[in-house]
Amino acid sequence: MELMRSFNEASARLQGSHDQLQARVAELTRELEEKNRELARRNRLALIGEMAACVAHEIRNPLGGIQMWASLLEEDLPAGEARTTLEKMMKGLKGLDGLVEDMLAFARDMTLETRPCDLGQVLDEALSAAEHVLAEGRVRVKREAGAGLRVLADPPMLARVFLNLLINASQAMRDGGTVTVSARRADGRTVATVSDTGPGIPAEALPKLFTPFFTNRSRGTGLGLAIAHRIVEAHGGTIEAANLPGGGAAFRVTLPSVQ
Repeated sequence: MELMRSFNEASARLQGSHDQLQARVAELTRELEEKNRELARRNRLALIGEMAACVAHEIRNPLGGIQMWASLLEEDLPAGEARTTLEKMMKGLKGLDGLVEDMLAFARDMTLETRPCDLGQVLDEALSAAEHVLAEGRVRVKREAGAGLRVLADPPMLARVFLNLLINASQAMRDGGTVTVSARRADGRTVATVSDTGPGIPAEALPKLFTPFFTNRSRGTGLGLAIAHRIVEAHGGTIEAANLPGGGAAFRVTLPSVQ
C-alpha cells in the first residue's frame, strides 16, 4: 500500500509538472506568434516608408518650382477672376505640399531628444496649437489632466501626437461637440486620453486606424495617426483607440513614467 501511495503521489507530481510545462509552452507560443505579427507589421511599415520617401522626393522637386512660378504670377495679376483662380490653385498646392511633408515625416528615421518633462505642459502646447482648429469646429475642451505627471519624452514630438489626436477629434465632430483631455498614473505608467462626443469609429475601421494612408474621411492623408503611432512607439509607449459606451471615441496613449 505504501509503495502504491508513493507511486500515485509521484505520478500526480509528474502530471502537475507536465501541465505547467504545457501551459508555459502555450504561453510562449502565443508570445512568439504576437512577436512574429509585430515583426511582419514593422517590415511592412518600413517598406511603405521607403516608398513614401521616394514618392515624396519625386513630387517635392517639381512642386517647389510650380509654387515659385505661381507666386510670381500672383504678384503680377490684378484682382479679378484670373487672380481668384490662381489663389485656388495656390491653396491646392499648399495642400499637396502638406501631404509631401507628412510623407517625409512618416518615412524619416525617428530620432528623439528625450528628457523628463511634465505631461501637463505637453498637453497645454498641443491644445494651444489646436486652438484655431477647435474653435472653427465649435469644439469645447474639457481638461481633466492630472498635475505633476512626469514622463521621459521629446516634448515637441509628443505634443505633435496630441495635436494630431485633437485635430482628429475635431474632424470627427462635424456639428461641434466636446473633446476631453485627461491624464493619470496607472500600473507604474502614465496614461493620457483624448476622447470626443462624435459618432465613434466604424467597427471595420478600428483595426486599420494606424495604417499609413488609411482614412475613412473624404479629406485627409491618412498619415496623421500613423505618424502619431510611430512617435509613441519610439517613446516606448502604446496608443490605442476604442469606441465609448455612451457614444464617441477615445484614444489612449500610455507612456513610461518618471518618478
